[in-house]
Amino acid sequence: MRAIIWMLLDLLSVVSATWLAHRCIGGAWISPSDSAMTLGLTSSLLLLLAFVVVGVYAGKYQTRPTGAIARIVLTSLLAWAVANRVMMDKQVDQAQVSAWLDLCLIISIALMAVTRLLCGEWIRRVENRHAQARRVVVVGDAAYLEQWLPRAKREADGYTIVATWASESSPQTEHGTSRVLETLVSKAVHRDFDELWLALPMSRQEEISRYIKALQHHFINIRLFADVQKLPLFNPTATKVAGTTFIDLVTSPRQREDVWSKSLFDRLFALCALLLLSPLLLAIAALVKLTSRGPIFFCQRRKGVDGREFTILKFRSMHVHKEAAGQLTQAGKNDKRVTPVGRFLRRTSLDELPQFINVLSGQMSVVGPRPHALEHDDLYMRLIDGYMYRYRIKPGITGWAQINGARGETTKVESMARRVALDLFYIQNWSFWLDLKIVAMTVFKGFVGKNAY
Repeated sequence: MRAIIWMLLDLLSVVSATWLAHRCIGGAWISPSDSAMTLGLTSSLLLLLAFVVVGVYAGKYQTRPTGAIARIVLTSLLAWAVANRVMMDKQVDQAQVSAWLDLCLIISIALMAVTRLLCGEWIRRVENRHAQARRVVVVGDAAYLEQWLPRAKREADGYTIVATWASESSPQTEHGTSRVLETLVSKAVHRDFDELWLALPMSRQEEISRYIKALQHHFINIRLFADVQKLPLFNPTATKVAGTTFIDLVTSPRQREDVWSKSLFDRLFALCALLLLSPLLLAIAALVKLTSRGPIFFCQRRKGVDGREFTILKFRSMHVHKEAAGQLTQAGKNDKRVTPVGRFLRRTSLDELPQFINVLSGQMSVVGPRPHALEHDDLYMRLIDGYMYRYRIKPGITGWAQINGARGETTKVESMARRVALDLFYIQNWSFWLDLKIVAMTVFKGFVGKNAY
């Protein structure tokens, strides 16, 4: 929300600077009508794209305007130098053009800097007003909570504390487990809360581990009350709420500073791919329809970010068939269910191309962990620790696991465990440049795989 507001304000600033500079400089080299507006909008959109790439809208700079302003100045200077070079090749009044570009640079930087210095608090309030508060359950020792809870209920913007419970010292159930822990899991299944805050000393690692393990499949953010108020903490995985530092033990990375660059990249890439590949997509659709009976697309429910289900699209590569309820058989070598056209599509990954529609609609990303069938999720989440952490981000068409050869049929648990390990490595080390590297490597080595049947 905050990044979108800043982008709109920057767009308004650059368009205004373009128009004001033209009004001040004048001249016949550009008409005062729609040409000026077209030039302003084009230059503004290109500049905004550059801002996204260099991280102007990153989360940490939304609350620290000086960092964003520094990037705005450097990027604008680079854009100004490129524009000057381009205009030198045009048959226009060079003095007038240079004066116009100089004035555009000065006015746009001034407007964007002023809006960041003056509007930051207003944007924060607008965002908090429209954001849905995160529902929090606090579990811990009374000594840790007694002084902090009243302040948290007053000052924890964006969070609503829905319950406070004693920790593992509470009565045990007949199964020998904590009643609090069982209640937490039951409420997590029904999505009755979004975050668990543990107010426990760090020395009780076993107890903390039990909460993490019990909730690992339920997409609940877990934060640890860090009793370090008198210490300087420079930990990027820490969150400060109502004057208290929480260590993020298990959280979704949606607040990651470059999330907007990834989202914008996904939509633009998917749109360009669908436009450029439309002749190929139509040809494949015709082949699928003409060579076997059944629909063009294979549609299947998969898990997306934070476990929300969506319908994934593929070109149908198998003959239409039915399997027993709750059973799903992966395609294997020489699988008779696969059509001749489908075998080629699967070997070359061309059957995955319709997933750019999923990306364009925001359900998937170009790069991310591959989503598996729901039946496979139910199986592997019990066999592989951390399996469901893969769904803390949007699933992707390609990913770190795929370019490292972990794709196709998984006949052994070890094969899936390796794939999960590669996916978790990607999530923990994600960057915009890593996505670009994976896309480039997919083009050269990721389409065809010996395990893709």
